[in-house]
Amino acid sequence: QTTAPPIAMATFRDSFRPASHLEMQFPLIVGVLLSACFTGAAGGAPLDIGFYVRSQDFPHHRAALDELTATVVEAGHPHTSVVSMADAQQEHGHYGLWSYLPWIWKSEQARSSQGGKRRAAGGGQRWIVFLEPATMVDPKVLSDTLAGFDAKEPWYLGHALRDSGLSIIHHYQQDPEYPLAHAGFAISAGLLKKIVEDLEANPIGGGQQIEPVWELANRLKKISVRIKDLKKAFCVEKAAGCATWATSIDRHRPTLGLKPESVLIAVKTVGKFHDVRIPLLQEFWAETSPVEVLYLSNEGYDGIPGAKVVDLSGEFGDMVDPSKESTKQGSGHCSKMVAILQYLHRHQPGRKWYVVTDDDTLLNVPRLLRVLDSHDHGKAVYMGERYGWNHMQQHQGTNYVTTGGGMVLSAEALRKIVECSSCQCRAPDASDDMSLGSWFRGLDVEVTHEEGFRQSEPSNFHEEVLKVSDPPISFHRFGARLPGSASKEEFAKARRDNWRAWVTTYFKQSEKVGKSASEEL
Repeated sequence: QTTAPPIAMATFRDSFRPASHLEMQFPLIVGVLLSACFTGAAGGAPLDIGFYVRSQDFPHHRAALDELTATVVEAGHPHTSVVSMADAQQEHGHYGLWSYLPWIWKSEQARSSQGGKRRAAGGGQRWIVFLEPATMVDPKVLSDTLAGFDAKEPWYLGHALRDSGLSIIHHYQQDPEYPLAHAGFAISAGLLKKIVEDLEANPIGGGQQIEPVWELANRLKKISVRIKDLKKAFCVEKAAGCATWATSIDRHRPTLGLKPESVLIAVKTVGKFHDVRIPLLQEFWAETSPVEVLYLSNEGYDGIPGAKVVDLSGEFGDMVDPSKESTKQGSGHCSKMVAILQYLHRHQPGRKWYVVTDDDTLLNVPRLLRVLDSHDHGKAVYMGERYGWNHMQQHQGTNYVTTGGGMVLSAEALRKIVECSSCQCRAPDASDDMSLGSWFRGLDVEVTHEEGFRQSEPSNFHEEVLKVSDPPISFHRFGARLPGSASKEEFAKARRDNWRAWVTTYFKQSEKVGKSASEEL
């Protein structure tokens, strides 16, 4: 006879059977007794820990959230201490919570309005611990770690990273240090109070959100708060003494039986780059891809046998004219992107997924298929690496997929955007990715963020971030930074050498990038 586990992870968060009066009292009594074990620095007061998880509303994130919740509840914390970003977005009506500061502002304002000014259950020893969807926690070790700090003071704890070189996603600044998000990081009540006061005095301005874990650290530096490095507690992988550690979300990913022929990859290109870029794409991933690849351009090209280049100019005219859709003032390709999506809808029906990349995107096709196979193609899905624009305290701004790392649309999302009569470019050279983000927001289609899509080269990411993140689906650009006097041959060699190194180092495959989907799936 087997003994049932104390918590059924798949059901305890959402459904409870009716309980007797005694049954209702017993968990409360046990919770009170257990909470006495989690003592803080101020006179032995119990800790009040909120676990804020940047999870989205799809199955593998929900499964990971259930696992985490079961762990912290079994340790004596209330199940309400685990807060998913997907739920918080609905509660606060704000889809920019992933950028941290709006989430802190909204949650602290809600707490205040609900009586948060009363004496806290933890006697002021309150913490928020931000986690990624697959971050795991040892609640006892975490409580012991936090108990060593007075939460009434402004503490910022985590696994500190410092860039070894200049990174575009950090605005070419090597300062400040910032936490490894996958290992989690903790913010004390004293720092939460300081952040809210700073936001009241200096509200979040407009602008772009790229990597908010660094952007938060940069904001805190301006109020004289820097992260305290606790690498032995906030860990890359599980070990003795770890309070938190990174794990892989893949252990929760479903497999839905996707076939490569249900996917189409469209490469956005232009005549002036055909000779330079199409051969590289063919060599590194397109020629061996189990997924059909089309190059969509403003002119034809037959320089590489097997490369399918479609001239869109006959059907779409000025919409794909580079002198109009890609000018020095804009270079945003909006009208060209619209033409590409219309072409796919008209001439390539029957696919489940449509992938649009740039002609300098290095793509890991087997990994792309594995990720797509975990999502429901029947829904309107707009997927890629999420960037944000104008996420403020009260204004939620816009999320968008940055297309250099690749953008994926389900058939339903493609239909919605093509049939949208109000989805019009403000100018032919307006930003294509930001325009799409605004249009999809108006269609109530939120960005599905998959961190394997990378808008930039590997050198712009800390090695520990790449180590614990999802395996890469893509990298963007070539990283070929040579003096202007370098020859075409030298640039070509640098591009090829860099891509070969990235494939070998990060795609976890040998020389053949495009192995069959069946091997990966």
